[in-house]
Amino acid sequence: MDSSIIKMLFVSVLWGSTNPLIKKFSSGIENCQSNVEKLKFLLFRPFYLFSLLGNQLGSVLFYVLLGSTDLGIAVPVVNRLTLLFTAIGGAIMGEGQVGVKGAVGTLLIMIGTGICNFERG
Repeated sequence: MDSSIIKMLFVSVLWGSTNPLIKKFSSGIENCQSNVEKLKFLLFRPFYLFSLLGNQLGSVLFYVLLGSTDLGIAVPVVNRLTLLFTAIGGAIMGEGQVGVKGAVGTLLIMIGTGICNFERG
């Protein structure tokens, strides 16, 4: 398997799994009145910081990936897979199940991305 595919998958899983975690561990921030309170709130939540660190690691790896992969392939593939993994991660964490319309929409986006990449390749 091409290393670019593995890297794209890894970044997508990293982003997709940390997005629901960031949302979960930042809940309650809406009760903070000022930006300073919000900053303190987030800085003293280690699970939030760990999730954010993982998400930022994904961003760094994505930047590195762009240096060795066709931009027109890497960006759509990683973004679509991130959407899929975010939906899966959110469902696992109890944010609610993806409805039929959401599943069909995600499937159509992935098929469209696959067609575009097939045409390029």
